[in-house]
Amino acid sequence: MQGVTLALPTRDLVLFPGVLRTVTVGRPASTAAIERHATSGAALVLVPQRDPEEEDVERAALSKVGVLAQVLRAARMPDGTMRVLVEGLERAKVTGSISVDHGAYVVNIEPMPSPKEDPAKVGALSRHLQELFKDWMVGHNFTGTEADLLASEDDDPDRVGDQIASELSLDLADKIELLEEPLVRRRLEILVGHLAREIAGQRVASDVNAKVQAAMDQSQREYHLKEQLKAIRAELGEATGGDAEADTFETRVKACGMPEEAEKEALREVDRLRRIHPDTAEYTIARTWLETVCDIPWSKGTTDATDLALAQKVLDEDHHGLDKVKERLIEYLAVRQLKPDHNGAILCFVGPPGVGKTSLGRSIARALGRSFGRIALGGIKDETEIRGHRRTYVGALPGRIIRALVRAGSKNPVLVLDEIDKLGNDFRGDPASAMLEVLDPEQNNAFADHYVDLSVDLSQVLFICTANVLDTIPHALFDRLEIIEIPGYTEEDKLEISKQFLLPRLAEKHGLTQKQLIIEDDALQHVVRDYTREAGVRDFERQLAALHRKVARQLVEKSARKVKITANALGRYLGPVKYHPELAELVDMPGVVIGLAWTASGGDILFVEAIKMPGKSGLKLTGSLGAVMKESVEAALSWLRSHAADFGIAPEAFEAEIHLHVPAGAIPKDGPSAGVTMVTALASLMTGRPVKPMMAMTGEITLRGKVLPVGGVKEKVLAARRAGVKTVILPRHNGADLEDVPEVLRRDVKFVLVDTIAEVLAEALAPK
Repeated sequence: MQGVTLALPTRDLVLFPGVLRTVTVGRPASTAAIERHATSGAALVLVPQRDPEEEDVERAALSKVGVLAQVLRAARMPDGTMRVLVEGLERAKVTGSISVDHGAYVVNIEPMPSPKEDPAKVGALSRHLQELFKDWMVGHNFTGTEADLLASEDDDPDRVGDQIASELSLDLADKIELLEEPLVRRRLEILVGHLAREIAGQRVASDVNAKVQAAMDQSQREYHLKEQLKAIRAELGEATGGDAEADTFETRVKACGMPEEAEKEALREVDRLRRIHPDTAEYTIARTWLETVCDIPWSKGTTDATDLALAQKVLDEDHHGLDKVKERLIEYLAVRQLKPDHNGAILCFVGPPGVGKTSLGRSIARALGRSFGRIALGGIKDETEIRGHRRTYVGALPGRIIRALVRAGSKNPVLVLDEIDKLGNDFRGDPASAMLEVLDPEQNNAFADHYVDLSVDLSQVLFICTANVLDTIPHALFDRLEIIEIPGYTEEDKLEISKQFLLPRLAEKHGLTQKQLIIEDDALQHVVRDYTREAGVRDFERQLAALHRKVARQLVEKSARKVKITANALGRYLGPVKYHPELAELVDMPGVVIGLAWTASGGDILFVEAIKMPGKSGLKLTGSLGAVMKESVEAALSWLRSHAADFGIAPEAFEAEIHLHVPAGAIPKDGPSAGVTMVTALASLMTGRPVKPMMAMTGEITLRGKVLPVGGVKEKVLAARRAGVKTVILPRHNGADLEDVPEVLRRDVKFVLVDTIAEVLAEALAPK
């Protein structure tokens, strides 16, 4: 047949002569060609496209050879497409491109020449091909009747080749090559090559399967599949792990600058990663470990600032006062300049809340030019939070120290260990003990995290701990710390801090300018005295923030340009006064004394009240007093009874029931520093002589009448001055502690240093 013929271009389908195939037709022009062929009986040729993705048939690259076919059955589907059963008849040469004629595809064709070939050679090839095809069918469990008949036919080599080509899973390009090949012998040779490769692959797979089957346990199907895959890849000479990822990790490990021993261990893990299949859990564990190890800044670091004046300027910009702390840090910088490998001590800032311990660590990092990290230790009870989990556990992670080091991205950051005094312990271990190695300059150059399981050098990290109290820090851990006490702020300090730091920051935060909101100094002072009661400035900042919020609302609602807040106007913004002067409630009567106490929130004053009642001789104590404070009362009473004659107290005065009470009974109180207060209250009660006004005292007593030194002097003095006390009695040995008291306090408060209880009573009791 020659001339213009109806055409059906096919995608992903090559029809061979003598083969039946079902074709789905969706293009309108293809559907029209099928209908014209069915109605008119015109010839139809199936021409495969070389690129199945090409939609435009007129531009598509087509095979040079098509197959004349007849439609045996056609059915139109609900979606508008047609399903057509076609039978290939013979090859035809395509001489032009496909075009559209009256809505149907047409193409020019001419007969395909059949060169003469040696029948003996072609027949031998055909028989060999059929034998190979039988083996191929056995490997694929092929039991179809037509295939069995096909494999037994040997009279028509051309038909045998086309039938076998249609059964094999060949690529589109390979099938088109077979269709276009005019020589039967060449087509049979190509098919023999394909079948030989297929059968060889089947035999390798069979051998691999036999080996795996012999080694596997019947009950472990999943393990069998993984081992089978490994054996297949081993036979093919392919790697079994994520080679590209392993190569990436190997490059990263070598570039990290690890110690030699750590690098060897990491490279061993990389080699192990190559041998693990990516779909297994072991692969994920190894990969996560390598990521963590490579993220550790083994050799990345920053250079410390060398300009001491610039460091001092940075510290002064961020914090007011704190001269001792700043001096210690400048000393640290100076030593680092002279000896760069100096490890230094572990600093521990101790002070009440809100005095800037944590923010001071950030300022230190800025002054040094180092990266900064913070680790919150409050409430941690599990040792693994510090040292990490073993890799064998599900969801294992490195400890907080290593994670903070990774986040900082530097081997020498400033790490603040916040609230180290609040570490706990339970059945999961003692995290405070785990911190011993971290905070020991002699040991932390080889810190061992359970997850990483490699020695990590922490000696260049500047650790700064913060704490409110020292009593709860274990002794072994306390011994490794250099304690720097940060006492509470004076009123003058708070006013200066508010002007330099708090007000500018709050104004920016609330969208105000300092011209829109003016707070007079007297108003700030009243906020400190009447609305806050703290050693730091945290609550003070909250009250100032409340002022800014109310002023912002006032500016928006009333369209005011600026607001000026005076001391008299504070009540309209902050409400009634929250705290009243304690001394205003003090009644000038015998048996009432002001004592000084230290708390985790700073210093405070406490009243001690004593009365006596007729009845059986005895001592009654109330006010949530601890065991040590109760013993101080008993010691005070014993000393006073033994020296009653010296103060003109009759012996029968003690034959009454004495009741001593410390107000704020809901708050537990303990410690020996109230000894002088207790003995003064009892002496005042027994002698009827009240204590001099505006006087407070602190100190421990002995039965010999000695007054022993106490701690927290600066905090107690700050509390006394805040309460309006004018005279403070202190043990003589605490005189050196007054150097830490600001000069403004020493000017406002008179200090009386004493050695004995007799000196205390002589100074404290008013004349009869």
